[in-house]
Amino acid sequence: MTARPPSAAAAGQDSRYRQAIASHGPDIARFAMGYERDAAKRRELLQEIHVALWQSFASFKDQCSLRTWVYRVAHNIGVTHIQRSFRAADRISLDLDEAEAVADERADIANTERRLDMERLLALIHRLAPLDREVMLLYLEDLDAAGIGEITGISARNVATKVHRIKALLAKQIGSKT
Repeated sequence: MTARPPSAAAAGQDSRYRQAIASHGPDIARFAMGYERDAAKRRELLQEIHVALWQSFASFKDQCSLRTWVYRVAHNIGVTHIQRSFRAADRISLDLDEAEAVADERADIANTERRLDMERLLALIHRLAPLDREVMLLYLEDLDAAGIGEITGISARNVATKVHRIKALLAKQIGSKT
Protein backbone atom coordinates (compact mmCIF):
# COMPACT_ATOMS: atom_id res chain seq x y z
CA MET A 1 0.00 0.00 0.00
CA THR A 2 1.43 3.39 -0.97
CA ALA A 3 0.95 6.58 0.99
CA ARG A 4 -1.23 9.15 -0.68
CA PRO A 5 0.24 12.61 -1.16
CA PRO A 6 -1.28 15.28 1.06
CA SER A 7 -4.10 17.28 -0.45
CA ALA A 8 -3.50 20.87 -1.46
CA ALA A 9 -5.65 22.03 1.48
CA ALA A 10 -3.61 19.99 3.98
CA ALA A 11 -0.36 21.22 2.46
CA GLY A 12 -1.61 24.81 2.77
CA GLN A 13 -2.61 24.16 6.36
CA ASP A 14 0.86 22.78 7.13
CA SER A 15 2.51 25.70 5.38
CA ARG A 16 0.46 28.28 7.34
CA TYR A 17 1.21 26.48 10.60
CA ARG A 18 4.96 26.44 9.89
CA GLN A 19 4.81 30.13 8.98
CA ALA A 20 2.94 30.96 12.19
CA ILE A 21 5.38 29.02 14.37
CA ALA A 22 8.40 30.54 12.66
CA SER A 23 7.01 34.03 13.25
CA HIS A 24 5.27 33.62 16.61
CA GLY A 25 6.58 30.44 18.27
CA PRO A 26 8.41 32.20 21.13
CA ASP A 27 5.42 34.51 21.62
CA ILE A 28 3.11 31.52 22.03
CA ALA A 29 5.45 29.95 24.60
CA ARG A 30 5.59 33.21 26.57
CA PHE A 31 1.84 33.56 26.31
CA ALA A 32 1.34 30.03 27.69
CA MET A 33 3.56 30.95 30.63
CA GLY A 34 1.06 33.65 31.49
CA TYR A 35 -1.74 31.09 31.68
CA GLU A 36 0.06 28.32 33.56
CA ARG A 37 2.76 28.44 36.25
CA ASP A 38 3.36 24.69 36.52
CA ALA A 39 6.03 23.66 33.98
CA ALA A 40 4.50 20.27 33.12
CA LYS A 41 1.00 21.70 32.70
CA ARG A 42 2.44 24.59 30.71
CA ARG A 43 4.04 22.10 28.27
CA GLU A 44 0.66 20.38 27.89
CA LEU A 45 -1.05 23.73 27.34
CA LEU A 46 1.55 24.65 24.74
CA GLN A 47 0.92 21.36 22.94
CA GLU A 48 -2.82 22.02 23.00
CA ILE A 49 -2.24 25.47 21.53
CA HIS A 50 -0.04 24.05 18.75
CA VAL A 51 -2.60 21.35 17.86
CA ALA A 52 -5.47 23.85 17.89
CA LEU A 53 -3.44 26.31 15.83
CA TRP A 54 -2.63 23.69 13.20
CA GLN A 55 -6.29 22.59 13.09
CA SER A 56 -7.47 26.19 12.86
CA PHE A 57 -5.62 26.79 9.61
CA ALA A 58 -8.10 24.49 7.87
CA SER A 59 -10.64 27.31 8.25
CA PHE A 60 -8.33 30.36 8.17
CA LYS A 61 -9.31 32.57 5.25
CA ASP A 62 -7.10 35.64 5.88
CA GLN A 63 -9.99 37.36 7.71
CA CYS A 64 -7.39 38.95 10.04
CA SER A 65 -3.62 39.12 10.34
CA LEU A 66 -1.69 35.93 11.04
CA ARG A 67 -0.54 37.39 14.38
CA THR A 68 -4.10 38.16 15.47
CA TRP A 69 -5.21 34.67 14.43
CA VAL A 70 -2.39 33.02 16.39
CA TYR A 71 -3.21 35.01 19.52
CA ARG A 72 -6.94 34.40 19.12
CA VAL A 73 -6.41 30.64 19.00
CA ALA A 74 -3.91 30.76 21.90
CA HIS A 75 -6.32 32.95 23.89
CA ASN A 76 -9.24 30.57 23.36
CA ILE A 77 -7.19 27.54 24.38
CA GLY A 78 -5.81 29.45 27.39
CA VAL A 79 -9.32 30.38 28.54
CA THR A 80 -10.45 26.78 28.24
CA HIS A 81 -7.37 25.69 30.20
CA ILE A 82 -8.16 28.16 33.01
CA GLN A 83 -11.77 27.00 33.16
CA ARG A 84 -10.65 23.37 33.40
CA SER A 85 -8.19 24.29 36.15
CA PHE A 86 -10.92 25.96 38.19
CA ARG A 87 -13.14 22.91 37.85
CA ALA A 88 -10.38 20.44 38.66
CA ALA A 89 -9.00 22.42 41.61
CA ASP A 90 -6.16 19.97 42.01
CA ARG A 91 -3.41 21.76 43.89
CA ILE A 92 -0.69 19.09 44.02
CA SER A 93 2.83 19.80 45.28
CA LEU A 94 5.89 19.40 43.10
CA ASP A 95 7.36 15.96 42.69
CA LEU A 96 11.14 15.50 42.84
CA ASP A 97 11.69 15.82 39.09
CA GLU A 98 9.76 19.10 38.94
CA ALA A 99 11.61 20.43 42.00
CA GLU A 100 14.95 19.64 40.34
CA ALA A 101 13.83 21.39 37.13
CA VAL A 102 12.87 24.47 39.13
CA ALA A 103 16.23 24.36 40.93
CA ASP A 104 18.05 24.05 37.57
CA GLU A 105 16.13 26.99 36.10
CA ARG A 106 17.23 29.18 38.98
CA ALA A 107 20.89 28.21 38.85
CA ASP A 108 21.84 31.20 36.71
CA ILE A 109 22.49 33.97 39.24
CA ALA A 110 22.79 36.71 36.62
CA ASN A 111 19.11 36.32 35.68
CA THR A 112 17.72 35.78 39.16
CA GLU A 113 16.61 39.35 39.81
CA ARG A 114 14.91 39.70 36.45
CA ARG A 115 13.26 36.31 36.85
CA LEU A 116 12.01 37.22 40.32
CA ASP A 117 10.56 40.48 39.04
CA MET A 118 8.83 38.61 36.20
CA GLU A 119 7.54 35.93 38.58
CA ARG A 120 6.18 38.62 40.87
CA LEU A 121 4.48 40.40 37.99
CA LEU A 122 3.02 37.12 36.68
CA ALA A 123 1.85 36.19 40.18
CA LEU A 124 0.00 39.51 40.38
CA ILE A 125 -1.42 39.01 36.89
CA HIS A 126 -2.57 35.49 37.83
CA ARG A 127 -4.65 37.00 40.63
CA LEU A 128 -6.59 39.22 38.20
CA ALA A 129 -10.04 38.28 36.95
CA PRO A 130 -9.79 36.06 33.84
CA LEU A 131 -10.69 38.75 31.30
CA ASP A 132 -8.35 41.29 32.92
CA ARG A 133 -5.58 38.67 32.97
CA GLU A 134 -6.08 37.93 29.29
CA VAL A 135 -6.04 41.62 28.38
CA MET A 136 -2.77 42.15 30.27
CA LEU A 137 -1.11 39.07 28.80
CA LEU A 138 -1.99 40.25 25.30
CA TYR A 139 -0.81 43.77 26.18
CA LEU A 140 2.51 42.36 27.41
CA GLU A 141 2.81 40.64 24.04
CA ASP A 142 2.74 44.14 22.53
CA LEU A 143 -0.67 43.94 20.89
CA ASP A 144 -2.53 47.21 20.52
CA ALA A 145 -5.98 47.89 21.97
CA ALA A 146 -7.71 47.17 18.65
CA GLY A 147 -5.95 43.81 18.30
CA ILE A 148 -6.70 42.86 21.89
CA GLY A 149 -10.31 43.86 21.41
CA GLU A 150 -10.57 41.76 18.28
CA ILE A 151 -9.18 38.73 20.13
CA THR A 152 -11.17 39.11 23.37
CA GLY A 153 -14.40 40.45 21.89
CA ILE A 154 -14.45 43.75 23.81
CA SER A 155 -14.11 47.25 22.40
CA ALA A 156 -10.71 48.86 21.91
CA ARG A 157 -11.77 51.71 24.20
CA ASN A 158 -12.68 49.21 26.94
CA VAL A 159 -9.31 47.49 26.42
CA ALA A 160 -7.43 50.79 26.77
CA THR A 161 -9.33 51.61 29.97
CA LYS A 162 -8.67 48.16 31.42
CA VAL A 163 -4.96 48.33 30.57
CA HIS A 164 -4.62 51.77 32.15
CA ARG A 165 -6.39 50.69 35.35
CA ILE A 166 -4.58 47.38 35.63
CA LYS A 167 -1.18 48.99 35.06
CA ALA A 168 -1.91 51.44 37.86
CA LEU A 169 -3.03 48.61 40.14
CA LEU A 170 0.04 46.51 39.36
CA ALA A 171 2.39 49.46 39.83
CA LYS A 172 0.78 50.19 43.20
CA GLN A 173 1.05 46.54 44.29
CA ILE A 174 4.65 46.20 43.12
CA GLY A 175 5.56 49.51 44.76
CA SER A 176 4.04 48.49 48.09
CA LYS A 177 6.01 45.20 48.14
CA THR A 178 9.45 46.73 47.68
